[in-house]
Amino acid sequence: MKGETFFDYDPENDSLFIYKKSKIKGSVDVGDIIIDMSVDGKVKGIELLNASSLLRNIGVKAPKSMLKNIKSVKVWAIYKPDSIMVYYSIVSGKREVSSSVAVPVQAR
Repeated sequence: MKGETFFDYDPENDSLFIYKKSKIKGSVDVGDIIIDMSVDGKVKGIELLNASSLLRNIGVKAPKSMLKNIKSVKVWAIYKPDSIMVYYSIVSGKREVSSSVAVPVQAR
């Protein structure tokens, strides 16, 4: 994902949206993670629903505090014939956490 990455955390709904400014063709839901795709099949955004629970599951001890104090985010994807691996990284204070999700690709 080239270009500047933006983010928006909604504490009331506990959702984190990490995105590139781009036109979106559609989205793929993978549990509590929504992947936004462009017309050419590239990942342009990722939304973490129940973000604090997702971070707690990867070992973050104070996820809501971390989410409220985000300094920067990154999202990148590796495209494979049968899936897209979407990685994300969140930096808050001196902490950085990273995780990934596999998105199955249907045969075209």
